[in-house]
Amino acid sequence: MKKLCIILLGLFLAATLWGQKRALNYADLFGVGRLSSPAVSPDGKWVVFAVKVPDIAANAFHTDLYVADLQGRTLKKLTDGQGDHSHPRFMRSGLLTFVSTRGGDPQVCSLDLMNPGEIQTVTAIAGGVSDFIWLSDQKNIAFAKDIDPQAKSFAEAVDMEKERESSKVKAKVLTSLFFRYWDSWRDGKRSHVFQHQPGSTEFVDLTPGDFDTPPLDLGGSQDYLFSDDGLWFAYVKNTDPVVAISTNNDVYLRDARNGQEKNISSDNLGGDANPVFSPKSNCLAYLSMRRPGFEADKKDIILYDLKTGARQNLTAAFPDTIASFVFGADGKTIYFIAAESIYEPIFKLHIASKKIEKIVPAVNADALQLTPDGKFLVYLVQNVTLPQEIFKFDLRRRRQTQLTRFNQELLRDVQMNRAETFRFQGAKNEMVEGFLIKPPFFSPDKKYPLVFLVHGGPQGAWTDDFHYRWNHSLFASPGYVVAAINFHGSPGYGQAFTDSISGDWGGAPFIDLVKGQQYVVETFPFVDGNKIVAAGASYGGFMMNWIAGHSDEFKYPFRCLVSHDGIFDSRSMYYSTEELWFEEWEHGGTPWESALYEKWNPANSVDKFKVPMLVVHSENDYRVPVTQGMMLFTALQRRGVKSKMLYFPDENHFVQKPQNARLWWQTVFDWFAENIADK
Repeated sequence: MKKLCIILLGLFLAATLWGQKRALNYADLFGVGRLSSPAVSPDGKWVVFAVKVPDIAANAFHTDLYVADLQGRTLKKLTDGQGDHSHPRFMRSGLLTFVSTRGGDPQVCSLDLMNPGEIQTVTAIAGGVSDFIWLSDQKNIAFAKDIDPQAKSFAEAVDMEKERESSKVKAKVLTSLFFRYWDSWRDGKRSHVFQHQPGSTEFVDLTPGDFDTPPLDLGGSQDYLFSDDGLWFAYVKNTDPVVAISTNNDVYLRDARNGQEKNISSDNLGGDANPVFSPKSNCLAYLSMRRPGFEADKKDIILYDLKTGARQNLTAAFPDTIASFVFGADGKTIYFIAAESIYEPIFKLHIASKKIEKIVPAVNADALQLTPDGKFLVYLVQNVTLPQEIFKFDLRRRRQTQLTRFNQELLRDVQMNRAETFRFQGAKNEMVEGFLIKPPFFSPDKKYPLVFLVHGGPQGAWTDDFHYRWNHSLFASPGYVVAAINFHGSPGYGQAFTDSISGDWGGAPFIDLVKGQQYVVETFPFVDGNKIVAAGASYGGFMMNWIAGHSDEFKYPFRCLVSHDGIFDSRSMYYSTEELWFEEWEHGGTPWESALYEKWNPANSVDKFKVPMLVVHSENDYRVPVTQGMMLFTALQRRGVKSKMLYFPDENHFVQKPQNARLWWQTVFDWFAENIADK
């Protein structure tokens, strides 16, 4: 602790020299507004977006809507803070509609931007809605709702839910898999899409049957929509008999004129999703993964001709996976975001030639929108020093402009350093990339402890982003150098590189980390090789547990480890998680078919555990159930290894509530400081 005090004193003195600059702290991280869901007005003059801010005292978040003009001159708050307001959707008339909890259950509400007045409530749907879209007639909405598929009507489904909630018996009878998902129990319910005209009592089930739309597996609100001419309805569902072992989501297309429907991706057993109609509604594009059971396969853009039924893969020659896309105004181009190195740049695809050009490089973009006149792209941008803000890109002049500076004042005095990439020869003699974050008030003449971070996924990647949980700048703030390596399995380096982790969890990725740690220590003289700590979550937590049993393979020892929601026993993980397709793909089958569960099982190396470890796990994590963390802590304690467990009874795979997150950061930093202190 003495050493930590010296570091903090140094930061204080450095702040004086740097003109009163200071290091990022927890209050800053949880004070920034989290921008999302940009929606461009029909006249192309305005963008409305949601901003989520924490209420630390209430241990919750609050969301309001803001509007900015496309010239970047004005910013105005639209909602009054009473309730949460989200998912802005413009009608063709320019009327702004959105979801609001101001009256209790979330309902669709409206507000006139040109003549601001009272917020008007549009719907009165029992139980409320989480999101919605407008049909082309601008009179009806569509929304997804969890219901009992045996209900004969929406009203009956509502009554069945009320009866369930009021029952004193809370027992559950399970008859099939996917009985719980992520952090909630399914209780036999399915997600269906309903059509409803506000003010009426009629609800039309557009996706009846014992299936989910959007699908539970890899699905979302982007998985149902109507064409602009109102002639077509597209949606996504998975009809495989055991959805827990299937990623076979398919795109269905219904002709509104005659009700005829067909599965337009039936010949592909991988995942198909995210349908988007072209501006003239003459074709439909969607994202497609080829290999069944693999959730991290390359996503390609498939174009489907609504008249002829012809399909073509527009991005077969493109090396990386597509994140999202929009059509150009002329219907002849597509703009998309894809992973590339530590960025997610924006690309332009010419449909006829399939030529692809990168138009916005070295940027981490998200939520891509096109203005109605087709002249500008509007999207969110972030990096390690910048929380998400709204930018626009002039397609003719090829010029990017920042429209909002929502968090500028809050972070004005905060000193943060940009990510610096490095490359080294990793496993299989292939080049591996990582990046380094220097601490605030960095001096090349000093030695700094190293925080060595391992990402999850496992087909995830560290990117140049302002992460709201594992924030690189906050990790660096006490005076640490932060190293983050995109080992074999990370997207952004070609699909073959992403594929390489499957079946090899403790192989090539581990070698990359061993070599990467040595490279960082021996390449950057300001890194103290005697003071290294490591942390990871999900697959990163698995790797912490794997490192614990193989720590002698690192040239420079770790002072301590932090394992957050990590797999400890691979065999029991299979029998307790929910997405079984993931386990079966990554380990080459079931535990009774594949030896990989035991080959890459951290529990088999408990006898070699010796590095102090902080274990973090949460009760509502059904992806990596809490027993994994409890077994790990038991093993550490019985082995006599210095250890501590931080248990959250009210979190899932992520720690999200503000006070819980504050405790997480405090506990992790205390663990680091305690174990790197001079002995």
